Amino acid sequence: MKILKKYICLPIFVAALALTFTSCKDKKKEDEVTPENSFDKSGMLANISDNLIIPSYEKLKISIDSMQLLTNQFVANPTAVSLIDLQTKFLQAYTNYQDCSTFEFGPGENEMVRANFNIFPCDTGQINTNISTGVYNLATAENIDAKGLSALDFLLFRFNQNTAQILANYISDVNATNAKSYLASLMNELKSKSDAVNTAWAVNGGNYGSTFKSNTGSDVGGSIGMLVNQLNYDFELLKNAKIGIPLGKKTFGTPIPEKVEAYYSTQSLVLVTEHLKSIENIYLGRNSQNADGLGLDDYLAHAKAQHSLGLLNDVIKDQFTLAKTKLAAIPGALSQAVVSNAAIVDAAYAELQKLVVLLKVDVPSALGILITYQDNDGD
Repeated sequence: MKILKKYICLPIFVAALALTFTSCKDKKKEDEVTPENSFDKSGMLANISDNLIIPSYEKLKISIDSMQLLTNQFVANPTAVSLIDLQTKFLQAYTNYQDCSTFEFGPGENEMVRANFNIFPCDTGQINTNISTGVYNLATAENIDAKGLSALDFLLFRFNQNTAQILANYISDVNATNAKSYLASLMNELKSKSDAVNTAWAVNGGNYGSTFKSNTGSDVGGSIGMLVNQLNYDFELLKNAKIGIPLGKKTFGTPIPEKVEAYYSTQSLVLVTEHLKSIENIYLGRNSQNADGLGLDDYLAHAKAQHSLGLLNDVIKDQFTLAKTKLAAIPGALSQAVVSNAAIVDAAYAELQKLVVLLKVDVPSALGILITYQDNDGD
C-alpha cells in the first residue's frame, strides 16, 4: 500500500512542480517589456482620433452644410453666380471627403460613408431616369452609384457643357423642376450622413472617440487592427480605382478615361493627391496643420522594424515621397493623361504599387496585425 501511495503521489508532485514552473514562466512572459507592449498605443490612437479623425469629419460637415445652403439658394434661383458658388463649394467638399475616406469603421461603417459619398463613376443613365420620372429611393441598391459626390460632379459640371448649358438643365429643360429636386435630395442625404457620423464621434454625442482610444488591440475588432485594415483597403482603392482602372490595368492596357474620379469637373488629380496625402498623414500621425504626433511610423520605429533596404519606417516614408513626386509629374487632367501620357501615369502607378506591399505586407507583419479584407488585385 505504501508503494502504491508513493507512485500515486510522485506524479502529482511532478505535475504540481511543472504547473508552478509554467505559471512562473507565463507570468514572466506577461511581465516582460517588449517593443510591442511598451509602445504608447493609447497615445497613438488618441492622437489619430482627436487630431485627425474628428477634425476631418468636422471639416467635411462644415463644407457639406455650406454646400446644402448654396444648393437651396441655387434651386430657388438658378443663376450663373449661384451655380459657380455651388461648384466651388462642391470641389471643397469633395477634397475634404478625401481626408475621411479611410475611416470606414465605427460610425463611418455604420453610415456606409464610403459607399454613400463616393461610388464612382456614377451611373448617369440611372440619374437621368430618376430625374425624368421623379420617382426614386436613394436607399436602394439600384441608386448606390446614382448619388453622392460623384453624382453631384455630373449634375453640376456635365460633359463639355459651359455655364449657360448647365444652367439650362435647371431652368428651361422639360425636367428642370425634377432636376432641382434631385439635386436637393442628394444634398439632404449627404448632410444626414455627415451629421450622423459627426454626432457619433463627438464627446457630447456618441463619444465613439473614447471607445476607439481605449480599444488598443491589433486583432480583428481592435482599433489598431481596424485602422491598419482600412488604411490598406482605402489605399488600394486609390491605386486601383483612381489610377489603375482608368489607365487600363484591368482592360489589357486599354485606357478608360471616363472611369476617373471627378470626371466631369476634371479635378481627379487634385483629389487623388489629397487622398494620398491624407493616408500619409494617418501613417505619420500628422494633422492638417502638419503638427506631428504619434502615428504608425512611431510604432514601427519603436519596434525597430527592419526591411532589406534599412529601417522599415524610413523605407515607407521615402516611398510616400517618391509616389507623391510621380503623381505631381502627371500633366493636365488625369482623364487626358491616361491616354496621352500613359507612361507618366504608369510610373506613378508603379510607385503606388510598391507602397501597397510595404503597407499591406511589411507593416502588418512587423506589428502582428491580420489583414482581413479581401481583394482581387493580386498585389
